[in-house]
Amino acid sequence: MSQLLVAASTLDSWFNKSSNRWLLADENGLPVVPFTSFLSADIRNEGKVVSAPVEEGSFATYNKVATPLEVNVTLGIQGDDATLQDALDTLTTLQAGTQLVSLVTPNAEYPDLNLEGFNYTRKRENGLGVLFVELSLLEVKQVRAQYTNAKLAPRRERGKVQAKETSAAAGIGARIRKYF
Repeated sequence: MSQLLVAASTLDSWFNKSSNRWLLADENGLPVVPFTSFLSADIRNEGKVVSAPVEEGSFATYNKVATPLEVNVTLGIQGDDATLQDALDTLTTLQAGTQLVSLVTPNAEYPDLNLEGFNYTRKRENGLGVLFVELSLLEVKQVRAQYTNAKLAPRRERGKVQAKETSAAAGIGARIRKYF
């Protein structure tokens, strides 16, 4: 067993007092990938302020937009070859699909995350039965479409129209009819 994994497990139990405070869960609250240690979580939550250039080199700033939450998680998974392969297969399926998961931490729950990608390391000095996995998760904003019953204006012809050719007799006849 890896000394790093043992130290991480000891720190987990010392800080958390209970092992179920950190969880990567599916929509039913069940663990997606069983892990031995939760090594780190880097959470990026930010918003962007829109700025546009205006006359004479000045800028107009307006409307702040929330960007999706970005979460990077490092897990330690310990087990036999079959356990580690099951974890990798599950992560590959999650990465290829659109299933949403939740990250549960002692401070907050981060729902509606999709696995964008993952990296894993398996080293001889850590023990062959230990897998370190880095997950890149991105929040999927859930929105509900809203429709209105707007009436559309009737269609109008726009733009240039090709001139129609008329004969001289038809043109003279139209002018005569205009007077009578």
